[in-house]
Amino acid sequence: MAENVAYDHKEGQGASLERTKSSSEMSAGEYMKTRLSTLKPPMHSAPNPFRLLGLLSGKQWLFFLCGFSAWTWDSFDFFTVGLTVDSLAEEFGKTTTDITWGITLVLMMRSVGSITFGLAADRYGRKWPFVVNNLLFIVLELGTGFCNTYKQFLACRALFGIAMGGLYGNAAATALEDCPEEARGLISGMLQQGYAFGYLLAAAFSRALVNTTPHGWRPLFWFGACPPVLIIIFRLCLPETDAFKLREAVREEQGNIGKTFIAEGKVALKKHWLILIYLVLLMAGFNFMVSEPSPFRFTKILTATSHMDPRISIQLC
Repeated sequence: MAENVAYDHKEGQGASLERTKSSSEMSAGEYMKTRLSTLKPPMHSAPNPFRLLGLLSGKQWLFFLCGFSAWTWDSFDFFTVGLTVDSLAEEFGKTTTDITWGITLVLMMRSVGSITFGLAADRYGRKWPFVVNNLLFIVLELGTGFCNTYKQFLACRALFGIAMGGLYGNAAATALEDCPEEARGLISGMLQQGYAFGYLLAAAFSRALVNTTPHGWRPLFWFGACPPVLIIIFRLCLPETDAFKLREAVREEQGNIGKTFIAEGKVALKKHWLILIYLVLLMAGFNFMVSEPSPFRFTKILTATSHMDPRISIQLC
């Protein structure tokens, strides 16, 4: 019996070493050959979601609500252009295709923002890059609302893309990194729905604010600059996340914080480059098929083919 146990233990150690090798030491070709065997779901029983929600402390819920609020309003501010395309085209004397370049520029510049603010959040903490990011939202949404020319509009939206790209990573870290590991999957799914909620809010407020005053489309953008003030105050009332404090303490023990930060980045890229590529491709597919373009495409299709009121088609999409 003892021999069998010892043998099983050694066998388990061998399997563990093999798994470690497959994820960190194998070549890309060898890694891809072993992926098929991992596609079978583990078929674990689903945990009780209410029990998982009960694992979060009050402070962890506040962190989640702060990140969720910021991600929701990030989505709201993005969709303001898509919901006012016709009014913007009329204002600037351009076609709707020209106006949608404002959307394209946002998406092109998001990578710049995600890298810039991601590095800042990992180096200096989650709190102050988050605050700066939301300050940019305030300035750029107000700026868009006061644009008088097409070039001004494109410039504001390009800069907005940097702010938009910088926010999600920081909001996700704020909401999730102190979250109990067992509940993190559920909470991350709830966080992602902030994007859909932001679109719903944008569609609702566009009905109330667009072309209902002498200022036309502009009040929607002016209003979009207001809630980030409350989000900033919310974040200022919260401390730095415990996970970042722990990481900062380790860096200080090493003596050179800057070199330690760079070394951490190198280790992360070396160990996780494959999953990083996978996630980039996954998110690219999401964005192409079901995320940013879909509401705009379907709105125009319904308006053109069914002669539907654009405001109604916006609500349906």
